[in-house]
Amino acid sequence: MNRPRGLQDLLDTVGLPPALRTELLHRMAAPWRSYHGLQHLAVLWGRHRRYGRTGPMQRKRVARLIAAAILFHDAILVPGATDNEARSAAFWRRMARRLRSFTAAEVAWVAETIQATADHLNTPVPHGERGAARLWLLDLDLTPIGEEATVFDRNGRGLRAEARHLDDAAFAEMQRAFLDRIREAPRMLRHARLRAAFEARARANIGRELQRPLPKR
Repeated sequence: MNRPRGLQDLLDTVGLPPALRTELLHRMAAPWRSYHGLQHLAVLWGRHRRYGRTGPMQRKRVARLIAAAILFHDAILVPGATDNEARSAAFWRRMARRLRSFTAAEVAWVAETIQATADHLNTPVPHGERGAARLWLLDLDLTPIGEEATVFDRNGRGLRAEARHLDDAAFAEMQRAFLDRIREAPRMLRHARLRAAFEARARANIGRELQRPLPKR
């Protein structure tokens, strides 16, 4: 299995035992995962390492929580299902029983953060350090919208391939609705460093995507 750069650091940060690590890697490396796979996890973790070097995000315990949320947030991906995030959170809870170094409160935080990725912009977030860490994770998960145009387009093709339950027109309508909702937010990315790095390009990508003609039914 070819592992993307940075993936090993992500795995080591969470501290998964070998059997659990093998199970998760096998799940995430499924060939049909053309976007929500190992590369996606490595990209998000790499951005955390690059942009989260100051403030609470650099603290070892906080970084470990963020790493666990990244690693498990797409663990369950059933095309067409509306409860993938809830099922991924439940999967994390089951796997966390085999991890001795996470407290019950930390396991709950990771599970709730995974569930929050069902609605990145509108999920209520608690105050304090862990609320800020949750917002950080939600922002990280949106940064691929701010990729260079060629990467954004490639990601779009990957998402289309995963949505094999939809025809081209239905997929385009679903993506438009999602991107239009993201565009309407006054601030797509709440953390200043991520906003400075990705938001302008994200809005340009969204504008370009929304101008594409819809496929005919």
